[in-house]
Amino acid sequence: MKECGHCKEVFVTSPIGNPRGLEKALHVVRANLADGTIIESDYWPTGEIRSCNTPFSEVNGAGPYTEDVYQYYFECPKCHQIFDLHCNTYHGSSGAWEPLDERYL
Repeated sequence: MKECGHCKEVFVTSPIGNPRGLEKALHVVRANLADGTIIESDYWPTGEIRSCNTPFSEVNGAGPYTEDVYQYYFECPKCHQIFDLHCNTYHGSSGAWEPLDERYL
């Protein structure tokens, strides 16, 4: 995995285990998009079907959530490290913000 001085603050794995955790993650991601720490990425895993049709900018941070599953990819504009934000809102758990290991890219 890559990491540079530009993205070191977001180079963490943060589990999302409940709706409040998703709200917090959305807030942090939006702040990092606004300050240029990360940008939205065109990356999508080869062979995977997009499970979410709502653009990230339209996700309501406080709910209600219109999709059962949210999955978005972001990247560092300097080193191009890919970050994955995913959450299962239907079950309210099994999500995370995490850097993707190069083995999976």
